[in-house]
Amino acid sequence: MRRDDITPPAAHTEDAINAAVAREHGEQRNMAHRNTIALLASRLIVAVLGWSGTVLIARHLSPDDWGVFSFVFGLLGMMSIVTDLGVGRVVLARLLDADPDEAEKVASSFVSLRAVLGLIGYGIAVGYVFALGYSAEVVQATALAGLVVIIATPSHALSVLYQSRLKLVIVATAEGFAQLVQLILTIIIAVSEPTLLFFILPAIANELFSGTWKLVGVRRGWIGPRITARPSWRLWREMLVEAVPLSVGLAMVTLLSKVDILMLAQLDKFNSVGLYTVAYKFADLASYGVLAVLTPVATLLVAAWPVFPDEFRHRARSAGVAVGLLCCFALCAMWASADRIVGLLYGARFAETGNATRMLLVGAVFAGLSQLILVVLVSAGRQRTYPWVALGALAMNIALNFVLIPGFSYNGSAFATVLTELAMFMVMWLLVRKSVEVRRLLPAGRLALLGGLTVVVCVLSQSLRMVAPWPVATAVAIVLFAVGAVGLRLVDRGAVVRVLRHGARKESQ
Repeated sequence: MRRDDITPPAAHTEDAINAAVAREHGEQRNMAHRNTIALLASRLIVAVLGWSGTVLIARHLSPDDWGVFSFVFGLLGMMSIVTDLGVGRVVLARLLDADPDEAEKVASSFVSLRAVLGLIGYGIAVGYVFALGYSAEVVQATALAGLVVIIATPSHALSVLYQSRLKLVIVATAEGFAQLVQLILTIIIAVSEPTLLFFILPAIANELFSGTWKLVGVRRGWIGPRITARPSWRLWREMLVEAVPLSVGLAMVTLLSKVDILMLAQLDKFNSVGLYTVAYKFADLASYGVLAVLTPVATLLVAAWPVFPDEFRHRARSAGVAVGLLCCFALCAMWASADRIVGLLYGARFAETGNATRMLLVGAVFAGLSQLILVVLVSAGRQRTYPWVALGALAMNIALNFVLIPGFSYNGSAFATVLTELAMFMVMWLLVRKSVEVRRLLPAGRLALLGGLTVVVCVLSQSLRMVAPWPVATAVAIVLFAVGAVGLRLVDRGAVVRVLRHGARKESQ
């Protein structure tokens, strides 16, 4: 008699369940890897296309008009305090657990709620510039650019629906083509009618194109839950109440990222706002990469907690290394030649922002890791202390800006950002270690190695810059970082190979 013949039925059942769970988790990992790669590629494409557009705008507008342009979109970015409220993270968890009927109710209520919040955010932005007595030009620019908020807010809600089904490739495609549309329109305006108000129109077209693409996909059932015309007021209330602890923290972080622009506009000149914004563009590239990594990972972390703590730890550690690699790569690539690269892209008058660019990239490293820790806390339901951390960081940043901006202008604001992000990262690290009951949750050793590698590469490239042309120094820095990352085994080569092979099999099928 074979061994299989005497195995109890329960054992067969348990083995089958374990095998099914293993297959499901394996497929989730593969989907997460594919989504991460697709999103990273999309974010990089969007960043490059967006950069190209800002370069054209900065070169064609006067220093003051470019400052107004930067101020208006910085102000509108702050409106996510009202338009987001952390509801998306609450809805994501609900969509993962809901049956099809309930998922449609949640999705419909979520999108309609975000649409209303977008209208409220628009009203606040326009009211702010009007109440503070800004010029008619600033008020007009805010009123026109605010249409972006009205359109983008429900559009971003649709992205959450795709995220819940790990189908972010569709989102990445929509956003990539939308950014291309924006760039084409920007080029047309640059060669025909390069004025402040006209340069705002491509951003509106971007959101219209992207939002329509995602809405069509939802209506055709590409992701499962459909949008109905009957939102649930009960669900609105539940979403808002559940999101309150997180929304306070997110509001503080949003203020933290934008308050320097508002303070520069009040304590300095619009020209300084424009210079600071250009310097910040390079830190934004790192944040795009971080978002690309964390968006699919957040879904997997929610799915793994608390039933699969080992899987939760593995995904968190892998994401931590990926975030660190992306941010440190950007820092190393820019360190030696920031002034020359900025001047080459935006024009000679912006080359003076080199030091601010370096400082903001250092801050982006800590900000990216803090964002990862926040995702871990939210996934484990341990985010209630986070608002106090964010509030403390905001107070620190405002105080530093008040002290440093009058004497150092935008460089002072950049230094204030670095100090604030470092302090926030240290507190967040302690918070996650005390609140999430998983050992070795974060890759402290590998991040320390990465930090050491980054310092070495930056020092060597800066030294080389004194005796060699800046393109050589930049290229050497990139090569040294890549070789060092592989040599220290910070890059998971096996995972990359598996993803590529899986993708090839899918294509052949």
